[in-house]
Amino acid sequence: MHFQNAIFAGGGSRCLWQVGFWDGANEAGLGLDTSVNYAAGTSAGCTMALVVSLGRGPEALALFKRLTAANPANIHWKNLKPGSGKPLFPHLRIYRQALEEFLMPDDLKNLEGKQLEFLMARFPRYMPSSLGTALAFTIYGLEKHITGVLHPRWTRKLGFTQIVANSREATVVGELVDAILASTCVPPVLAGDGFRGQRVLDGGIIDNVPAHLADGREGKTLVLLSKRYRQELPLPGQRVYVQPSERITLDKFDYANPEGLQQTYDLGRRDGAAFAAAYC
Repeated sequence: MHFQNAIFAGGGSRCLWQVGFWDGANEAGLGLDTSVNYAAGTSAGCTMALVVSLGRGPEALALFKRLTAANPANIHWKNLKPGSGKPLFPHLRIYRQALEEFLMPDDLKNLEGKQLEFLMARFPRYMPSSLGTALAFTIYGLEKHITGVLHPRWTRKLGFTQIVANSREATVVGELVDAILASTCVPPVLAGDGFRGQRVLDGGIIDNVPAHLADGREGKTLVLLSKRYRQELPLPGQRVYVQPSERITLDKFDYANPEGLQQTYDLGRRDGAAFAAAYC
């Protein structure tokens, strides 16, 4: 079975499972590196799509582990002290540093022949940012908790619409960084500055598993999730969904657990190898 498209769900630190799955499946002969020419994602899935498209999974893992090993905690309470001038949450600083260190000036050339898309959610014009953020994530969380749905839709009824950034529009690697960070905007942990003058939030509130972005494209689509779902996944067809074989214990906002990142990646490698053995 050959895949031409790949979708990367959001899920924060848990998305390292996707990189492990990709690497494990490739080593077992699935050939994703050569067959997939289109990849899309949202939130942290954008970074994983970029990492595997560049073929540098182990390098990214090592970088993420180094940066999280240097971070003592996920909340820096001492920064509440008046005059500290430092953020309570270190996530945005670490995430930006990881992207800027990972990407090289010639990586846009290295992506030639591939297309990456990054999903983000645009605010309704009438809605204040603070109110919209609270409503969006509350309703999104309720829908996921109550229904366990794979593709949430309730937040769209508030008037949020999608923006899709395309890697081919970038002229410098810094524009890829800006698009990925915009797609991962989850205030106050990962606050953002918008995207091209528009107010945006994490694209997961539109669809945390944005498989619709590959609709209409030629070939089969591999959809990489970042957690186990309690309901049965759709049967393989034009889309083939894959999920971790066991619950990932790493929290999506855990930026202080390099061992957890390694364990999550290793689980992905085992799952990818098993998948390739079944489908090759």
